[in-house]
Amino acid sequence: MKLTTFLQKHHLERSLLIGYYGGGNYGDELLLETLQNLLAKQGIQQATIAYQNPASYATMHHDFGYKRIDVHSKKALMLAALHNKQILVGGGGLWGVDMNANTFMLSIFLFACRYLLGKKVYLLGIGYYSSTTRLGRAGAWLAGKAAHLILARDNETFHNFGKISRHVYLDRDIAWYISELDLTAYDPDVAALEKKMQLAGKTLFFAPRRSQAKRQHQEFTSLNQLIADCVALNQEKHAILALAESEAKSPDLHQWARTLQAKNPQLTLLDFAHNPITLFLFFRKHYGDLALIAPQLHLIITAHLTQTAFLPIVYDNKVSALLDHIGIPTSKTLPIGTITAPILQNFIDDYWGGSA
Repeated sequence: MKLTTFLQKHHLERSLLIGYYGGGNYGDELLLETLQNLLAKQGIQQATIAYQNPASYATMHHDFGYKRIDVHSKKALMLAALHNKQILVGGGGLWGVDMNANTFMLSIFLFACRYLLGKKVYLLGIGYYSSTTRLGRAGAWLAGKAAHLILARDNETFHNFGKISRHVYLDRDIAWYISELDLTAYDPDVAALEKKMQLAGKTLFFAPRRSQAKRQHQEFTSLNQLIADCVALNQEKHAILALAESEAKSPDLHQWARTLQAKNPQLTLLDFAHNPITLFLFFRKHYGDLALIAPQLHLIITAHLTQTAFLPIVYDNKVSALLDHIGIPTSKTLPIGTITAPILQNFIDDYWGGSA
């Protein structure tokens, strides 16, 4: 079953949408914006979004008329669970290397919603990977037992949840469904972003990332340093440095980026205080002038779907699954710990020379 088929077959008025929404992360905000568009396309008028910072919603999203609650308010979350008929977990590799205590609490919440409150629970376009922790596996078991239906975004997730539930279907990441949406409402947003970025020919698009898993901290730190060195060595080439999380989430990374920009005038900073579909459309419009160097899953999906050149960096099974799905063999992928300065420079040189 595909997501669009599920939406057509199920009456989803009064749904509570839950994910890692409101953290200012490009990928999760892209999933939410896409899912809201899909629900609106089906004529859904009543939905509630559990959001980390409801006051920032308008910066990242269009208004579909859906109610927002602060996910940190236990009272608001419980009232929303009681009021709504079903719980939709809308995308994300929740049970993977980035698994944390909040995701485990979400798993318990889903289990309680089904077996104590009698709610329908649906996991849509989600990921569960063998790279997760013991806590992640326990959380995935609770979520899998709670779910009336699971749409797995890749084969590994399909296999892992298949050990827990008989109601698992292989689908794909929610971002793939952007192509089925009417996005003309975003044209003014794209024009504003173009004015801000002022592209003038080929441009490198870097997106450093902080590690959410302690065991990967050094690998991400090393990659970010390689990016800084690469920017310094290519001062004749225009570049964009995009911060994929808000400053509230990654203050050190934002300060590092400002310091790097001060030393490299060719570098433009871009935070993700923008509608995520706007950035997607920016890539789609200017794919020939952009080359992506970033480990984030949804930036790689964006590059692939918009035919933008990108470096196939892997830091988790979810990225491996994506690259396998789009036909990049393992021999051509780059585990994050193996990346070197010559690898980055060769990619840049190939792109600038026209072969990337």
